[in-house]
Amino acid sequence: MKNLFDFATRELSQDAFLRWLLENYDDPELKGAAGDLVRAFCGIDLGDVMRISSKAQWCNIDIAVQLTLRDNKTAELFIEDKTYSQEHEQLKRYDACIEKWCRNNEIYKIFYKTDVVRSDEEERVKGADDKNQWRVFSIREILPIFEKYTGSENLILRQYAEHIVNVYRATENTQIPERDGTHIDYLKWISYFTRTVIPQLSEYHGACCFFVTKAGPYPYVYMSVEKKGFDKVIPKLEIRSRDCLPVSERDPQRNINIRFLCYDMPKEDIPQQQVLIERIQKSGRFATKGMVRNRNGKEKYFPKQIGYLDNVTVKDEAALIQKIKEYIGYYLEFMQDWK
Repeated sequence: MKNLFDFATRELSQDAFLRWLLENYDDPELKGAAGDLVRAFCGIDLGDVMRISSKAQWCNIDIAVQLTLRDNKTAELFIEDKTYSQEHEQLKRYDACIEKWCRNNEIYKIFYKTDVVRSDEEERVKGADDKNQWRVFSIREILPIFEKYTGSENLILRQYAEHIVNVYRATENTQIPERDGTHIDYLKWISYFTRTVIPQLSEYHGACCFFVTKAGPYPYVYMSVEKKGFDKVIPKLEIRSRDCLPVSERDPQRNINIRFLCYDMPKEDIPQQQVLIERIQKSGRFATKGMVRNRNGKEKYFPKQIGYLDNVTVKDEAALIQKIKEYIGYYLEFMQDWK
């Protein structure tokens, strides 16, 4: 049977599962996992709990849980749930609501993410409230809670536990993926770019910033390369997972496309962008056919894509990484006069 959570990959689906598990804390098949979750998040034993209720999107917080304890005290648990997306300064807003409405109760705040949490994101999460910090549960902290339930008699719990194990394995991946298109595939690509490709670009670590993420609602992961030294948006390179797939199931060669992109550029940089485009066209390193040079009657604006590789294949993974190195060198050469 295929796993439900291979299809239900959005944060709302995960919200629903966590609420379902917590509110079924007294079910014989679920109380073990519910108890483990409450103990991990709050340090409270399930035997001390009389009732658990939950709400979705209270003050825009993904999950708000109220635990009524046997000593007539109340504990409030708040869970901000993520799959791919980053924390984007919303926790401070949530803290203001929590402080206003929940002053007299025990408060527990969890940042729950079924992915790797980068150090800069963890700093933002923990820095949102110095007095009562949000605790970070990344996939590494979530795995031990659910791993033991891969043999559960409850189908939903078992499949979520299996999903968590598969997610963890994907976030540890170092091999170039063969596919692109599923939640697990995206996690494998993120891990591959981060763990395998970027370390092999060490000669450019001093000159470039590297960033890897799922492309929002779009069906691919990308690695961007951007010249260091700027506090504004500048042109960058982008390598997408869907552009690095095998030619076919029987052909070990890899497709590759490296895109030279301009997104959300400052208007004052239009003149030097025009010079950059001319350099790229003269060099022949990137294809530029089909590039739109005017929009809504205006000839000077920023095309989103100013260069790309056209129908390029490489013989294997090593050649793919070498091609990325080669084009980072060209990118830095083209960008040497950018101010």
